[in-house]
Amino acid sequence: MYDFNRFIDLLNKKVNTLDYAIDLVKEPFHIGKIVVEARDFSMPLVSIKSESISEKPIVVYSNENSVISFYSNKDGYSYTNEDIFDINLLLRLISLSIHTFVLTNKVREAEHLSYNTKLFNSHGYISKLVSMADTIDGRDYNSYYINLKGFGLINKLYGTDLANEAIIRYSQELKAFALDDEVVGHLGGDNFVAFIKRSRAEEFVNMISKVKVFVGRGKRKLEINLTSTIGYDEIKVKKIDYSSIISNPAMACQYARNTKKPVVKLTDELVEMVNSIKNIESTFDDEMQKGNFVVYYQPKFDILSGKIIGVEALSRWINNGQLVPPGMFVPILEKNGEIVRLDLFVLENLCKDIHNYRNMGHNIVPASCNLSRRDFEIEDLEKRVIDIIKKYNVKTEDIVIEVTETTNLEENERLAKFIDTMNQNGILTSVDDFGTGYSSLSVLRDFKVSEIKIDRSFINRDILDASDEIIIGSIINMANRLNISVICEGVENEKQAKFLVNLGCNKAQGYLYSKPVPKLEFEAMLQRIGTYHDEN
Repeated sequence: MYDFNRFIDLLNKKVNTLDYAIDLVKEPFHIGKIVVEARDFSMPLVSIKSESISEKPIVVYSNENSVISFYSNKDGYSYTNEDIFDINLLLRLISLSIHTFVLTNKVREAEHLSYNTKLFNSHGYISKLVSMADTIDGRDYNSYYINLKGFGLINKLYGTDLANEAIIRYSQELKAFALDDEVVGHLGGDNFVAFIKRSRAEEFVNMISKVKVFVGRGKRKLEINLTSTIGYDEIKVKKIDYSSIISNPAMACQYARNTKKPVVKLTDELVEMVNSIKNIESTFDDEMQKGNFVVYYQPKFDILSGKIIGVEALSRWINNGQLVPPGMFVPILEKNGEIVRLDLFVLENLCKDIHNYRNMGHNIVPASCNLSRRDFEIEDLEKRVIDIIKKYNVKTEDIVIEVTETTNLEENERLAKFIDTMNQNGILTSVDDFGTGYSSLSVLRDFKVSEIKIDRSFINRDILDASDEIIIGSIINMANRLNISVICEGVENEKQAKFLVNLGCNKAQGYLYSKPVPKLEFEAMLQRIGTYHDEN
């Protein structure tokens, strides 16, 4: 009989890892050999089966991690019951050792790796950079924070399983790009980080800006294009500041998301702006009283004549002489409810300007003011709006109230009530960002609005094809048949403008014609360009 006690002694003296378990199995037990076959992805397949052993195992022991088999290497050897008992015990001990290895390995992975993608999590990402500290110069690198655009919609369209698969495929692309002295990580959800050589920055940004992945199986295989919002920081010191290696590019990425820019570099000016914005809740009153919140005007144009047909009043914040993009402060004010004060401030200033223009005999074009969803939480919103319009004797044909469609039934009911009240008082209404909600068609049916503004996302594409023509054309045709005016926002080039004209939409707003400008600049534009009504 083999020396079973010696095996137990060796097992007790060594650390219970798979490597040591296999070393023990290799000990020369004279009556047999053992084969270990791994089931768990975290444990490599191990086989120490001898060529001379029997085809059928004497004893097999299995669990969720492995199958362990004992084979005889003694021809004609007769195993006693005691032998079988000892062999069973031996295999169970090896199984326990393997199980310990697997659990230890999983715990180690959980500390450093994202569960789904197996990329470094935040802890593993920093740990890896720390381990590289003595071999690299931080000034040769950029740090990146990457957010996948619209991933929530992908989740809804394709389901959680395929969305997770898309994330895994995307992670594989990131990992394949990175060199040995570069690092990529997955912080969870649709957020990723990367530490990439500056010499490869352009190549990296081009790669991650749009990644094509395939998910599913067989005929259900789908192609998904994952686009990114990217913030990055050019590291300026040799020794990396690990406390900001993630937060700095994250700050730039958040700015990029708020301003709808694809890529943003962190600068000292941006840091100063973001720090100021963080204090907006406590400084809003003071900034309002100082006159740092102002009204800008973005004209609307007739595409065919090039004349101004209307204008939209927009809030802007001037902080330390710099114009702060609304995407940086509006979400904060919406969250704390102060957006109501800001929206009514814009409406009042707009009405005041309309009143002054009338008194001075200037040309008047319909002017619109946007109300946010938070405004509709106020019970007397209708009264406040009407009171401001009446206060400055503004003619109802000179003012348009823009509202944003919603997917919430309760909010829609409140919105319908507001629009009905405006109609009863002769005040025109418009639906902003039309087409971005799930209720667009019911808006045309249920809301008695005078205008819809087709969202920029419908035409903000490199190539406008037949499907775009069908979708946008259908919206325009339905609106025209319902006697609802149509304007498209976000028009940035002549190709888009021509596309709209061909579909029967002659009204546009966007940077092709003018960005939002201060009041005096808009007044000069009115005098220089003229209005559509001047010739009609």
